[in-house]
Amino acid sequence: MSEITPDAARVDEAAADLPQGVRSALLHLYDNAFLQNHPLTVLLAAGAAGDRLTHAQALRRTLLDCIERLRPHATAHGDAARAYAVLTYRCVDGLTIEEIEQKLGLSRRQTYREFTKGVEAVAAQLQDRLGVRADQTLPISTLAPDEHAPNSRQALAEEELARLGKEARREAMALPDIVHGVCHLLEARLQRRGMAVQTAALASAPTVLADRTLLRQALLNLLSYALDVLPDGASLALAVEERPGMVHLHLRQASADAATGQGVSPAHQREGVALTVAQSLLAAQHGRLTLDETPQAWAAEIMLPTAQTPTVLIIDDNRTLIELFRRYLAGHRVVVAGAGSGDEALAWLRQSAAQAVVLDVMMPHQDGWEVLQALRKEPALAATPIIVCSVLREHDLALSLGASDTLVKPVSQPALLDVLRRWLGTLLPLA
Repeated sequence: MSEITPDAARVDEAAADLPQGVRSALLHLYDNAFLQNHPLTVLLAAGAAGDRLTHAQALRRTLLDCIERLRPHATAHGDAARAYAVLTYRCVDGLTIEEIEQKLGLSRRQTYREFTKGVEAVAAQLQDRLGVRADQTLPISTLAPDEHAPNSRQALAEEELARLGKEARREAMALPDIVHGVCHLLEARLQRRGMAVQTAALASAPTVLADRTLLRQALLNLLSYALDVLPDGASLALAVEERPGMVHLHLRQASADAATGQGVSPAHQREGVALTVAQSLLAAQHGRLTLDETPQAWAAEIMLPTAQTPTVLIIDDNRTLIELFRRYLAGHRVVVAGAGSGDEALAWLRQSAAQAVVLDVMMPHQDGWEVLQALRKEPALAATPIIVCSVLREHDLALSLGASDTLVKPVSQPALLDVLRRWLGTLLPLA
């Protein structure tokens, strides 16, 4: 099964709509899962060696470099300064449009206009770097007028995704209840199309760790997309596969339908924002979406973490700190493992699974930055939250190298609990 991006068509897609591709990548600049599945990652890699995480990090560095090249001179003012400020606040610092308005004293329309100018400038730089012909791109100035406005469909979707992602609250929940609820919402559409979703296999699904609202919306978007592209009378079969720490929900066009050769019409593939929204909503819950659609068949796979007792691996050459973190978490249903070096951590992670990693930076022989890069090269750790813990305040550097979050030493118990809850959801107390 391929992911949503990896084919030649995605390269053509990126080149054909470069500004919009740049816009979506900038709005998910620190979302590794999103960037790995982005057309620009494929376009920038252009057959280069390395895994998708490496290519996604390369795209992030390229976009950050493009933004930095837009930095105006200290004496500059006006449009250039405003566009750079809006772009930096929105994409690098993660501020909302409302926060930027207040910070810069701009109206909503002005803020969007300056953001669009910044995106256009970054797209122009990428066009030069990639050697994409001018007639292959779609200049922002040729878009429909409402694409500039805050009520455009794409802009609203991106704003909602950013807001919902920040407010995600993961809890243990029964997957069958969520799926059945979504299927009930689509019941009338399914009946009109003579279609059905077979859910009997869900009875064996383990409890998952997810945000109920985000998971419902992601499933609704995915199933709605399937209804749009599949022929009348098609059936979708759900299957569940449990792997260490993860549940894989397979959604496939029933074999009887596939045998007729009535799969997805190529003209319908990847239309609209539904799949991008579903992918981003799942990524906000540390999940993932892959898609495989051909004229003969259609299949999707959703991966979500199971609601098990989480294991947190602490990588620090100071064993006293590992024991301190153990005491901090002693009253919660959390397993704390320790490793004194990057090599020890990698050996441990290749034998066991961790739901989060806390990584020290200042270690002998191999510092935390090297360890972070080595961990992110492991395919099994691509979606694992890695929290850099250091006396140094290097939040931006940590994120640019693939970290999920940061902690500043000395670490208090509330600070450790807060960051772990942000990535693991509710930490259940010991009974």
